[in-house]
Amino acid sequence: MKKLYTLTAVILTSGFVLAQVNKSHNNWQGAIYGTPEKVSYQLGTFPTDKQEFTGNGAKTKPSGVSNRAADHSAFVKLGETYYDLQSNAAMPHRLVKHANGNISATWTTASSDAPGFPGRGAGYNMYDAGTSQWGTPSAERVEASQRSGWPNVGVLSDGNVFVIGHDATSGGFYMTKSTSPGQRPSETVNILTQAPYKPIWSRTDNSGDTIHLICAYTDSSAPGDARPPLINGVRGPMVYSRSFDGGSTWNKTHTVLPGYDSTLFNAGSADNYAIDVRGENVAVAVSAALSGVIVWKSSDAGETWRRYLADSFPYAPFTGKKFMIDTPFTSDGTVDVLLDNDGKVHAFWGLTRVLDEDTSDESYSFFPGYQGLVYWNEGMASGENMLIAAGGSFDRDGDGVNALTQANTAALSEGNVPAGLATVARLGNTSAMRQPSAAIDGNNRIYVTFSVPIEGDESFLSANFRDIGIVHSTDGGATWEPTQNITQFYQKEDDFACVAREVDDFLHVMWQQDEIPGTNLQNNSTLMANHEVVLNTIYYSAIPVSSILTGEIGHMYGINNEKIGTGDVFVVGQNFPNPFGEKSNVTIYLSEPGDVNLEVRNTMGALVQTKNYSGLLRGNHVLEIDANNLSNGVYTYTVTSGGRSETKSMMVAH
Repeated sequence: MKKLYTLTAVILTSGFVLAQVNKSHNNWQGAIYGTPEKVSYQLGTFPTDKQEFTGNGAKTKPSGVSNRAADHSAFVKLGETYYDLQSNAAMPHRLVKHANGNISATWTTASSDAPGFPGRGAGYNMYDAGTSQWGTPSAERVEASQRSGWPNVGVLSDGNVFVIGHDATSGGFYMTKSTSPGQRPSETVNILTQAPYKPIWSRTDNSGDTIHLICAYTDSSAPGDARPPLINGVRGPMVYSRSFDGGSTWNKTHTVLPGYDSTLFNAGSADNYAIDVRGENVAVAVSAALSGVIVWKSSDAGETWRRYLADSFPYAPFTGKKFMIDTPFTSDGTVDVLLDNDGKVHAFWGLTRVLDEDTSDESYSFFPGYQGLVYWNEGMASGENMLIAAGGSFDRDGDGVNALTQANTAALSEGNVPAGLATVARLGNTSAMRQPSAAIDGNNRIYVTFSVPIEGDESFLSANFRDIGIVHSTDGGATWEPTQNITQFYQKEDDFACVAREVDDFLHVMWQQDEIPGTNLQNNSTLMANHEVVLNTIYYSAIPVSSILTGEIGHMYGINNEKIGTGDVFVVGQNFPNPFGEKSNVTIYLSEPGDVNLEVRNTMGALVQTKNYSGLLRGNHVLEIDANNLSNGVYTYTVTSGGRSETKSMMVAH
């Protein structure tokens, strides 16, 4: 078990290099960290009157901080959920693009705050490229009555959508499919049960009708429940399954990948693995604090596999009886894996350190305050990797540190908050900078989102709110550009980001927004009720690739001044449908809120249509072109805002 120890210092951009560095990270020249300090907390007693902690509401906004994006963003609301824990570690495939331009999204939803969330299931929404509109936001699940969670989404060769979520009560998974393309999934079947064991926490991806699924086992202590299987010396390992017919039958079920054995692992773990599929190529990654990061690649749709050690851990397999007084670097369990256009594997994970100075028990310590993302690809040597993002880039007061409150690294112990704190916001056993989610465009440019707490943006209970950051590479991972901030909400918790793998003119990203830092499922003290069950929002945004590449999507609020009303268009999409005979839509992205003008001209340059849109917010918008009064032929449309404009061609064909 992990001791409830934390790290008070965070990664710096200047300072001193640690003397003790894991040999597998020797290429991190210039990776600078704060002094590691392990702090233990004793339980204390707290008043039961919640009002003593809430006071009159939110804390005063820090001096000089603007409301950047808090009141002026136009992110798309996909749905809602009272269930606020979207993953224990790595994110599943929650967002997928269809071949026809549609986009499907899923998340763990609950439409009520009833104890135990009996209505928990897979939330769903879809973007219709024909109308350029998402469906009506909802908290309803796709399953008729089955309680599920941790859903994944995919599109089969016939255009139908499938959603796979787990059955945490009995084990196995619920697969819900649509009955025709463009429809909401509605028909649910039970798959991949394995009595008496309980496989849950799946990660799935597919290529056409070939679905690949990895999962682990729940280890229940309930009387009569069977322990997970012991395979290759590993208790409850991650296992792999495969279907060639869209999930109707499975020709591989719960098999262990080669080299997943007791030389590195003692037991499997929930959600610390990821999968990606591109044609016949399949990539799987496992990220474990005490085992390192292991990557498998198959070039024949899962028949044979090659194993890589992306990050070696010197004390693997860890038994609790080994001194680790050099605090080696290791992963925090959040991981993603990506196949590029050439079939090359890329892996990403969160960074932490571990410590064991007492071998009398099975516990060890880790440091959740660390803030760093690590990267590896299959062209690197075993154990070779690089740091691609660090907390210092989110520093706001100029001291080189993204300083966090103690509440962000402390954990509940026996249902109580540690002494001296009013709340905790630590997200399980993950680090402060966590949950990479990766995507690729047609030029092999890589985009990775992540979650990070924001210095100075604190709740009334003195815990830092999170934002969604992004880092990208324009040369296939050889070098990485500076981090940027996608969400920039003030006094909101943005977490659990997931991107669609395929990037076009836009990076498609979704996430959960909470009113309180942390989660009710992990951070609520029954005694204090300091993290109530609240209705959370699932958001989506199409972030222009051009704005990411030029570093213009935003930095930290309080650094850039909000230019209310000026407007600024960075991306104007191609109208869809095109050609068209009645109406067509144009998706735009505003980097600043303001007014937008749309003009349509014929081949002679004559103005034939104009529309003005006033007071649009920062973010995505859909503009409509009406062709009912236009003759057949080629036209141009121009979008103008804030002194910038962009022109594209279109065709009218009645």
